[in-house]
Amino acid sequence: MSILDTLRNMMSPEQRSVIGEEARQLLENKHFREAFDAVDGYLNEVALSCDPDNKEKAQRVILSKQLLASIKQEIIRKVEDGEVARVQIAELDKRARVRVFQR
Repeated sequence: MSILDTLRNMMSPEQRSVIGEEARQLLENKHFREAFDAVDGYLNEVALSCDPDNKEKAQRVILSKQLLASIKQEIIRKVEDGEVARVQIAELDKRARVRVFQR
């Protein structure tokens, strides 16, 4: 289990839902998307113009692109986890209503 999984398990579904909504807003933010696309475009240009014999520079570009993709994937993971948390909240609410009805 990763550190991120451990932290996620320590949070309530409500907290995870809020974090997921914040992450969704970030992904939908025009300025974030423009900045992300600009960095990605810059790295693509550098990769295409990189001297093939300069292995260190090529490796740095590859690592930078991997890091950028990892950041975006982590934000997407938070959005998805928030969606799962909302389903969990709905299930807990449904169970609570059934218990109240049974009493």
